[in-house]
Amino acid sequence: MLFAIFIILIPITVWLILHLMSRRKSSVETTEPEDLLEICAVCQNEFLMSKLLEKEIGGYGRVYCFCGQCLENLYHEYQNKNKTDTEMGE
Repeated sequence: MLFAIFIILIPITVWLILHLMSRRKSSVETTEPEDLLEICAVCQNEFLMSKLLEKEIGGYGRVYCFCGQCLENLYHEYQNKNKTDTEMGE
């Protein structure tokens, strides 16, 4: 009886566990990236990945996500800074 447990039941049990784990893992991987939520690096709000811009920053390959509103605010802030710098330079 002990022989049957070690030779037959344990390998079948291990196979079933591995099979169930691989099925669960593959179902998680099939999720579309557009369905995932990510946090904007500036405002810290959650958005769908399809609504964010991903940029790799620095030499370490760190990827940051930015929402459209934050990008627009940064653009306007930069434009205003350039205007005040050129006005002060005149």
